[in-house]
Amino acid sequence: MNLSRSVLTALTCATLAVVSTTAPARADVVGLVRGTLTRPDHHPLTHATVTLAGERVVQTTATGDDGRFAFARVPFGHYTLQATTADGTALASLDVASDAVVDVELVAVATIGRTAATSTSVRGTPVSENAFSARRLAALPRNDRIDAIVEQVPGVVRFSYDEPVAHGFHGLTYELDGAPLPQSTSSNFAQLVDPRNVQAVEIFTGAFPAEFGGSRQGAVVNVISGGTEAAGNGGALTLGAGELGTSDARLVEHFTAGRAQVSLALNGSRADRGLDTPARDAQHDATSTSDQFVRIALPLNARDLLAADLSNQLTTFQIPINTVFDPTSPYVSVPGTDDVQREYDRFASLSFTHTSADGNGYVRVVPWMRWNRVAYDGDLANDVLANVVNPDGSLSSQNGLRQDRSVTYAGVRASVFRASDQHAFKAGIDVQQEDLSSNSLIRITGTPDFTDDVAAKGTQTGIYAEDKWTPTPRLAINAGLRYDHSTGFVGGAQLSPRLEINDEIGHGTVLHAYAGRLYAAPSLEDVRRDAVVTQTSATDSPVYDLKPERDTYVEVGLARTFAPGLRGYLNAFDRTVVNVLDTTQLANTPLFAVFNNAIGVDRGVELRLDEASARVDAGLSLTFQRSLAGGISGSTFLFPPDSVGDLTLQPEDHDQNWSSNAFYTRRFGSDLRTFATLQTEYGTGFPVQFEDGPGRLPTHWAIDASFGRAADRTTGRLGWTLSADNLLDHRYLVKVNNGFNTTQWNAPRRIVLRVTAPW
Repeated sequence: MNLSRSVLTALTCATLAVVSTTAPARADVVGLVRGTLTRPDHHPLTHATVTLAGERVVQTTATGDDGRFAFARVPFGHYTLQATTADGTALASLDVASDAVVDVELVAVATIGRTAATSTSVRGTPVSENAFSARRLAALPRNDRIDAIVEQVPGVVRFSYDEPVAHGFHGLTYELDGAPLPQSTSSNFAQLVDPRNVQAVEIFTGAFPAEFGGSRQGAVVNVISGGTEAAGNGGALTLGAGELGTSDARLVEHFTAGRAQVSLALNGSRADRGLDTPARDAQHDATSTSDQFVRIALPLNARDLLAADLSNQLTTFQIPINTVFDPTSPYVSVPGTDDVQREYDRFASLSFTHTSADGNGYVRVVPWMRWNRVAYDGDLANDVLANVVNPDGSLSSQNGLRQDRSVTYAGVRASVFRASDQHAFKAGIDVQQEDLSSNSLIRITGTPDFTDDVAAKGTQTGIYAEDKWTPTPRLAINAGLRYDHSTGFVGGAQLSPRLEINDEIGHGTVLHAYAGRLYAAPSLEDVRRDAVVTQTSATDSPVYDLKPERDTYVEVGLARTFAPGLRGYLNAFDRTVVNVLDTTQLANTPLFAVFNNAIGVDRGVELRLDEASARVDAGLSLTFQRSLAGGISGSTFLFPPDSVGDLTLQPEDHDQNWSSNAFYTRRFGSDLRTFATLQTEYGTGFPVQFEDGPGRLPTHWAIDASFGRAADRTTGRLGWTLSADNLLDHRYLVKVNNGFNTTQWNAPRRIVLRVTAPW
């Protein structure tokens, strides 16, 4: 803990000590926009001002002697590109994704005209990139959890305790302003980032570039923090209250300190319903969160940027219980049981970016650190009196658990990028060390207490190189190679080639194909032996046999841009996995212990439609998939994957054949600040007992809604939002106890009113 505080203090002081010139701050998850400005006769227009304007980002540059211009670091999103000259005006609309190279031909004419943006790299991942701007996020009913945002894209289903499961398997990769946010599967209920603190969220569900790897990649979630790109100083205070004991307060402030641009966000919230519960009506399920986030951006000059992210969070959860026997939930707790989990999280990163003089390249270095602590305070006296009701009606006593573990991550990321007329080359290295300290106690009736105190170190190293080659304006070939190496309780390495081909077969229509290998090292805190004790005895020796996951991912799709801001895609995917990293329940707690499935597959088809305009934000996703696994082994099961004999594929417990999400936001008024949103979630239900054969929970369909008005800093007018989660109060079963996880019911309706005062 002291080390984390020292690093946070040092990063803050080092950042504030730099003296810089004023220049627009730029986020770290970016693409390149470049082009030429000409007259209709193709004669270049020199030294003309070109402006690139997005929701909260405005950049300007000037054309050179050849009429060329470049914006080297453009945060992902939708933009308008404009140039006004004596010869006329040129105007274009375009979309930018992370690591995309968007080439535009602007032609100045006497009257305003629009020129379509032509991307020579065809976006890089045209059928797998999904973006949510700050304006879109603010209008969604469930906008206070990053998980709820991720679960709206194709291929992602909402699993236990709101965990997103992408393309059939656990584990997402998160990035904040281009720095990694490592996580483990082992029982982190708190969210990594509050989406109300961010400027935009981008989600890749496939076609992963070579720069991503080393951890599980059901999806890659890029987050741009909010604030430093917003013009001017000011802030806002938001207060909210509603059903289920919900209350929250949020303070944001943007200001300058010397020449630094600073954004600060302070959040506090509580509710009587925190986790999905084993009973239809929640018992003992309160939660509270307090988090603070600050971003400091210091442009050293027009081409150099120094930026720091600092965050601190404490989240507490009461662990929900069931005191009355229910056939769907055989675990029966003693009334008054008081199991509580506390999660502490601190993160810091310091990034330096140097952009080339011509705007076609940059070098970037990011040292970062994360400290995480999870303390599970079990009520041992009552937990050992709890029972599970067996199928024959008899009772079996349960066990109690206390756990306190902390992990310190420290790493550095370095990358270099350079684009030419036909190539966009990027290479980099990621190095991180993980330092684990864990203390666990398991109490079983009639046996001595079992304690497992362990400390260990591990490393992950990733080296990659990739090139986006555009031999013609309609064809892009993105080839990459990545090497991953990990150490710890278990180690491994893999060389992973990745190849993507995008062919514009018609104006606005891209045919897409991708194949790649992925490597996922298990985190140190995932490789635990605690769960085996409940199934064997306290005298067993540690068995650290959990193996790294190795995936082969293939997709073929068709993307169509119907109009600026209106896009759709149809995509078929196939994921084949060796040594699947999956989860089971740790004792009779909601904590997760990780094990291997020897093999796994996930195959499906997904559809997405997305619209973003001045008055309408809308999205629709529909996915059909089958997620299967076989050969259960490793970790909790006390024998290694290579000794598995039965490799019969069975549905995973999160295998939901059909899933769909949709939202529609309409904006009203002359200033378009008033909005109304309707959002739905549909699913055909998870297997009831996947290890015993077929059978599924009933189909569910939930509706959320929000209505409100954005605050206006210029006039000082208040903003407000009235949101409703699960408007129809559909309390469907998310899961039924199946020997691997507990029963969970979906939360009831919750209506919350929030009011915002700007300045």
